[in-house]
Amino acid sequence: MNARHSACLLALSIGLAIVACGSDPAGTVGADSDAIQGADLPQGCSSAQATCEGNVAVTCVDGLAQRQDCGTDAYCNYGECVDTTIVLPRDAASHTDQSEWWYYTGHLKDGDHLWGFEITIFRYDLMPTFQMDGIGFMCHVAVTDVTALDHFHTDSISLDPQNWTSDPVVLEVDNCRFEEGGDGNDHIIGQIPAGTEKDGKATPWTLDLTVSPQKRVVRHGIDGIIPMGNTGKSSWYYSFTRLAAQGTLSTPTGEHAVTGQAWMDHQWGGFDNNEYRGWDWWSIQTEDKWEIMLFQFTSWEGVLVGKAGTIIDPDGNLTPLEGLDSFQITPRRTWASPHTDGVYPMDWDITIPPGDWNIAVVTAVDDQEMYNPFQNYWEGQTTVTGTRGGTVVTGVGYTELTGYATDAFDPKH
Repeated sequence: MNARHSACLLALSIGLAIVACGSDPAGTVGADSDAIQGADLPQGCSSAQATCEGNVAVTCVDGLAQRQDCGTDAYCNYGECVDTTIVLPRDAASHTDQSEWWYYTGHLKDGDHLWGFEITIFRYDLMPTFQMDGIGFMCHVAVTDVTALDHFHTDSISLDPQNWTSDPVVLEVDNCRFEEGGDGNDHIIGQIPAGTEKDGKATPWTLDLTVSPQKRVVRHGIDGIIPMGNTGKSSWYYSFTRLAAQGTLSTPTGEHAVTGQAWMDHQWGGFDNNEYRGWDWWSIQTEDKWEIMLFQFTSWEGVLVGKAGTIIDPDGNLTPLEGLDSFQITPRRTWASPHTDGVYPMDWDITIPPGDWNIAVVTAVDDQEMYNPFQNYWEGQTTVTGTRGGTVVTGVGYTELTGYATDAFDPKH
């Protein structure tokens, strides 16, 4: 970490917004830098003004603006080109690692009517956990009717995906279909066909959405790699943390033209889900265009053994969070599932020292459990309120909770 990045983190820790963290109020380094590269800037420039324009690093050398395209093997962060092994669109496709998933969650509206959604494809090597040859695939689809305070979901397991290609990237398993551009411009479809809703509620439901990135891709951890608890295993992990979404939501009572925002996760690696009891995960999107990802792991003894996270500023710059003291999360209450033996923590107070974040994450719908024989978990739409360095923030998010109910990964809960 260089002195400029350290200054940025210091500024975040006391809630300041300074030019070193990516803004440029004087206009000295910006979209017109190409025209003045190699010449004196109107007001000069300083090394503290390093920033990113997309994947181009803009720095100041001897009072002159310099631009460097980071290319495909690096990404720009706080005005630096950082080497990376995650290369898109190549890594949008499937890998051969033990575990992998693609997640889309988001928030939609048609007028005053609000919904949350989840569409997920999982891919697992069956041998490590089940001592079976082959690959297993799962498709999970859920819609939370936030206005009606209700949750609808379905899931399926397959050994043979309907469509699975790398160029172009098309991933289709049962009721889930992803057509991915590798740049965040994707077409996603999720269905809850007639008669398949897990609680016997009204069907059918169809989500047919196009999403487009409002920020560049986020590589979590160090070069897109985070530790998976304290097992010594790790995973590659990238996200598009702010996607504009639009399309059609077909419900049992009618069709809606919807707009909103989404979050996309892609994670893969040689980790085994039964090496720890579970994890908790949060995505947060604030109205003033910050995002936060938080991940914490629990051992079989019920002890927190690992944390990882990322703060993304409005310009897309990344601040990684590492270590057990990097953030603190305290649940306010619990909810006992009527479907499984799970008792889930619910509604959370979160403090994050870098940036002086103090926020509350709450849900209006307790029963957002995605129960299935393979792995029971809670995946819920949430709202966010609180402060960042004393500034009031509001937003939305999604929370995932695993390891709280008996399932194939946890047969002796």
